[in-house]
Amino acid sequence: MRDPITWSFPIGWLFGITVRVHILFPIVAIGLIWYQAADKDTVPGAWIDATMVMGLLFLTVFLHELGHCFAARRVNGEASEIVLWPLGGLANVDLPHSPKAHFVTAVGGPLVNLVICFITGAALLFAFDTVLRPTWNPFWIPYRNDRGLVELVSWDGSVFGTDNLALIVLARLFWVSWITFLLNVLLIGFPLDGGRIFQAILWPYVGYRQATLYAIFAGFGCMLLVLLSSLVLKEVLPFFLGLYIYTACKQEYIVLETGSEESMFGYDFSQGYTSLERDEPPAEKRPRKRQNFIQRWLQRRAARKLQRDQEREQEEARRVDELLDKIQRFGKESLTDEEQRFLKRYADRMKNK
Repeated sequence: MRDPITWSFPIGWLFGITVRVHILFPIVAIGLIWYQAADKDTVPGAWIDATMVMGLLFLTVFLHELGHCFAARRVNGEASEIVLWPLGGLANVDLPHSPKAHFVTAVGGPLVNLVICFITGAALLFAFDTVLRPTWNPFWIPYRNDRGLVELVSWDGSVFGTDNLALIVLARLFWVSWITFLLNVLLIGFPLDGGRIFQAILWPYVGYRQATLYAIFAGFGCMLLVLLSSLVLKEVLPFFLGLYIYTACKQEYIVLETGSEESMFGYDFSQGYTSLERDEPPAEKRPRKRQNFIQRWLQRRAARKLQRDQEREQEEARRVDELLDKIQRFGKESLTDEEQRFLKRYADRMKNK
């Protein structure tokens, strides 16, 4: 049985990054749209609003993950894949084992959300006759009311309804991007960006291992708050978000203790763990215990990862030969920027072996 995180299908290739969609994303999106369409208390056409919100959420999460990928390349890392799924996105990146690289990569996604908010907020301020306040209230209802209008707020505090499609799209795009920013930054715990940023900030002062532990336990605290909010608000999505945070933090803790497997969610820190093992003194030998099912599962994943790494090394060696042949025939100037970055990363990796 394949790892559930790999139950996804490709939808395209952009900037050298494979974009995949998890099978649960369309299922959950259709379910939420159907819920709006079938609810007897909603106004006619509410499913159209839900469809637009899901589409804007998909776009926002995609741009958020692209921000992580471009930030990773900015710090001499590499990004190979994005997976979009109901609780956000997963960026598969290969980073240098340094606090700066991890911090820059982590803030890349939220910065994209802020840029989207700035552009849409400026459009709401200056592009229309009515000077509208950006929809930064997390509890704003993005659906139309019983009069078929979406309620917006002006800077003087007055509320008015509108059916202007451009206004509605801008307001919803701002709101979706703002919610994505808040969730990723304010919730300090893996796999969200707040946990990554928190870990990277502490790393230079307490070391990688201790910083990761602090981020893990902060994540467990956030998980409890999110689950509590699920009970108070009587909403199911916060419950799954809390479960998501717990699973990711638990997995990070297992990885930190075993040092043998990449993170299940978010960034791929396998290079980081390799460097960490070289920096830390070897652990004392302990009596071998019988492996439980989680350890056996991790061992199988580690074996598959080793096989993937070997296949990747063979493919990279083949590509290096092709690029060297290209340089010999046409000169170094014939290489693209991506090919030059690839050769540099490959050379640096060979020096560190």
